[in-house]
Amino acid sequence: MSDNNQEEVGQEENRKAVSASVLKAMFGGISDIEEFYFPPDIVAGICPRVSGKDEEVVWNAAAEACDSERVSIVWSVAGDKIWYLATKTSDLALHPHSWCPFAAFLPDSGSMGELPCCYTYFSEDLAIMMVVSEDDIHIFRGSTAIVKAKSERIAQEYNKEVKIVNMDPYKIAQMHPVPWYSLSLFEERERRVLAGISVAVGIVITVLSVLIWLAANVYMIAVKRDYKEIAERNEIKMMQFIRTADQARISPLREQLSTFLKIHDSLFAINGQLIVYEIEGGSIRWKAVVPAVASEKITAFGGQFISPSPDGAIIGNDAQVRHEERQRERN
Repeated sequence: MSDNNQEEVGQEENRKAVSASVLKAMFGGISDIEEFYFPPDIVAGICPRVSGKDEEVVWNAAAEACDSERVSIVWSVAGDKIWYLATKTSDLALHPHSWCPFAAFLPDSGSMGELPCCYTYFSEDLAIMMVVSEDDIHIFRGSTAIVKAKSERIAQEYNKEVKIVNMDPYKIAQMHPVPWYSLSLFEERERRVLAGISVAVGIVITVLSVLIWLAANVYMIAVKRDYKEIAERNEIKMMQFIRTADQARISPLREQLSTFLKIHDSLFAINGQLIVYEIEGGSIRWKAVVPAVASEKITAFGGQFISPSPDGAIIGNDAQVRHEERQRERN
């Protein structure tokens, strides 16, 4: 019976290509799928269909079944039910571009009459089986002997003929991959939408600013009719605009951050540890502990020897040296 049923795999795959094409339209291309993979904690289930809320319903069911809010899922709608496979997104961390062959056999409206059906896969280190009936779906994993014995008893459990489809790497390679749908896709799309909105708002503000500036200049030209004076004013405003843009681009905060990163990287290169970094009235002073290193490396980034330390030496810049001298004078 299983040999005859294997011949029907091609028909099954063609039918499933329709569902896969829907997923492809919804969630993007599948050209980046590289391999098939059966996640260790993959679960299968059925949930009732709520019109217009398929995604929300199947997501809640999968999250509860996997006991995690970050799940990857694939589903198909048949009648008033949603059939899904789910796994924790973390289980796909080492296989980010993989797909599960069982996803190609989820029931749809055209395959309900062929149920129940059993799908098996055997390899040297894996034996797994998915059983699909009109009201249930289960995945079994175990040793090859146990899974084969379980598949042979399926017909007795359902008291009717059960089609058994055995998969192998060659047949899987001919199938249409169905990609996982994960929460990370939601987040990535939200980031792209927010980025697009930010860019659009920036463009709108820039265009409005330019329009206002042009309207002001047109008004001045219409009122005073002094083209030379208007040109001079425009030139002055343009220079002011350029200077303002330059000042906004080169802010004190960026300079201070650049200075801090330079000192931090220099200390890191000689295994030093920064213990004081303070800005007083625009002046920066810092102190660090460094191991015994050549003085040239210390002076290269403005450091000076202050005092010895059990870990090497304490160094600082000119401002720190002057600060400690004032402290000693007060004491």
